[in-house]
Amino acid sequence: MECVKAAGSLFGTLAAIGVQVMAGLAGAVVLGACASCESTVRQLALPSLAATPIDAVATDNASHRLYLADGAGRAVDVVDISTTTPEFVRTIGVGHAPLGLAVAPDLHRLYAGLSNGGVAVIDTEPSSPKFMQVVATIAAATTVADLLDYSPARRQLLVTTATDGQVVVVNAVNNGVSAVYPIGVPLGQARFNSGDGKVYVTVPSADAIYRIDPSSGKVTRKMVAKGCHPNGLAINPTRNLALVTCRGSVGLFDLETGGSTITRVVQGGDIVTYDSAADQFAVASPHDVHDSAIGVFAGDGTFIGSVPSSPYAHAAAFDTAHGLIYAVGASGLMTIAPGACLPPPNWLKFVGGLSFFVVPLLAAALFLLWYAKRPRDLSKRRSERSYHDLQQEDLAFERERMRDFEDSVLGPQVNPGMQPEP
Repeated sequence: MECVKAAGSLFGTLAAIGVQVMAGLAGAVVLGACASCESTVRQLALPSLAATPIDAVATDNASHRLYLADGAGRAVDVVDISTTTPEFVRTIGVGHAPLGLAVAPDLHRLYAGLSNGGVAVIDTEPSSPKFMQVVATIAAATTVADLLDYSPARRQLLVTTATDGQVVVVNAVNNGVSAVYPIGVPLGQARFNSGDGKVYVTVPSADAIYRIDPSSGKVTRKMVAKGCHPNGLAINPTRNLALVTCRGSVGLFDLETGGSTITRVVQGGDIVTYDSAADQFAVASPHDVHDSAIGVFAGDGTFIGSVPSSPYAHAAAFDTAHGLIYAVGASGLMTIAPGACLPPPNWLKFVGGLSFFVVPLLAAALFLLWYAKRPRDLSKRRSERSYHDLQQEDLAFERERMRDFEDSVLGPQVNPGMQPEP
């Protein structure tokens, strides 16, 4: 009996381990399925922003404010994002359709590139008497001042003039134009790269990103990706990587080697945003009501996920305090929690793949162990009986056989005191 108990205990233990392994793998699969980007989307009702084309968005994370370039209203809309339930604050009229936005938190300034070629300078210092008012306008272009980028280290503003084919450098301290980089063809977006101190600009007609040396104002390199037609651009300065929106795809450029990789996980797009605190890129890909999306990429260019968005969402912005991404939504605003939809770590992917082989093999091993143990225990119990015990069993068997023989020859015996039937 002790052997039977030991075998049962061993079998039960192994079975319990097998169940725990399978349950753990199942739990990992369930968690992976639940943590999709789309499951993190929240639609926030802000009627003043609903169905409004927004060309650019920017966050001032120090002041917990979200700014939206409202072209139809010729204004910049301001939203309080100090909590996860944003509230519309006000509208700042800028006189012309705003196309690009940039925040200078160190100077308490907000810049808006305008459709008439000017750049509106807005005071964002709460204690200022001009708070949330346009305090200056910079004449940056003769046609359109499009997308902007601000460098806190240089205290300079880059203005992409789009159809003028120029990148204009503005001194943010005195609002004066300090340099002009003439490219001569329509441009997409210019960005500072604090990693190497250079300026990069997308040139759709050349299928390339141009690198400009600020000290000379000359183009020093052209990084080509045939068929891309790059437009939006954001740079991770730590890795020297640029993510660009192509005509129907997204391109990842190594700014050191010039190499590029094209992916169609997101079908092109408009503005790309990089946030160093989150170490993530956000790509706005506006198309029609069925194909528009916001894509999220890790700082190394790894695709994290995408969610359906509004055709009016041409840009997305990071709220670092709450780990959210904001974009225009069908009813006002939408938020994404990219931290909840990160891909599983490599070890979990490995375990998940291995489980397809390990679980069946474990089940087979448990069955074979049970099958092999059971006969050995029975035979062992038989071998433990003595020779005398076996003799007694044989003697009892012979006695029973002789009784059966006597009954067949002499007839059944009648017990004393019982009379046979007449």
